[in-house]
Amino acid sequence: MEQFFLDLRPAIVEAVRTEMEKIRAAAGDERIYAAALVTDSDCITLFLAVNTEESLAWRDRKDRTAKRLDTLRQYWDGALVDQVANGSFSLNRYLPDEWGYSDSKGSGLNQISKQLYDKEASLSGADEYDEAHEQFQDQFLETVALAFEDLRAEGVFGPEVTCFISMSDDDRAEEIEDSSARRLNAPAQYEQLRTWKERFNG
Repeated sequence: MEQFFLDLRPAIVEAVRTEMEKIRAAAGDERIYAAALVTDSDCITLFLAVNTEESLAWRDRKDRTAKRLDTLRQYWDGALVDQVANGSFSLNRYLPDEWGYSDSKGSGLNQISKQLYDKEASLSGADEYDEAHEQFQDQFLETVALAFEDLRAEGVFGPEVTCFISMSDDDRAEEIEDSSARRLNAPAQYEQLRTWKERFNG
């Protein structure tokens, strides 16, 4: 792995550690159950998303209003929407975009995103454009996974927190989430997330 990514790993750890201190202070007694590091299809941005059971419950209540349920029935199977209505299924449990907490403006992750953008831009002149970018993205995703493992080992994320990597607006998101969740969590936690995704995706 090239030096850029070797340096990136501890930088991600430090940035997430700092942001988690702020998030825990803001969340107070709320129970954190999930955390995700989210990137984009080009792997040039990175942000932290965190959710609590209390924030999830608040978001789910908004889904159970009559107007919202009518809207959901336009896009989701009726049986699943019925489960949303009676509170037996949450559409938001493992959707980082719907979570209550994220890193702050000007966080270390914002600075890392700038580095990623510059690094990716430097590849544009490469003779093997596709291969260079594929290698860049593979090394980046592995670096994020290793940083997550370091954060687990430090106790920044306890065993009660389900951790995974996500990619917004990309067909690879499901595979990335699944493989990272399997790697980063206990089997029972991974199975819970996998079962949710099966129901979510129909």
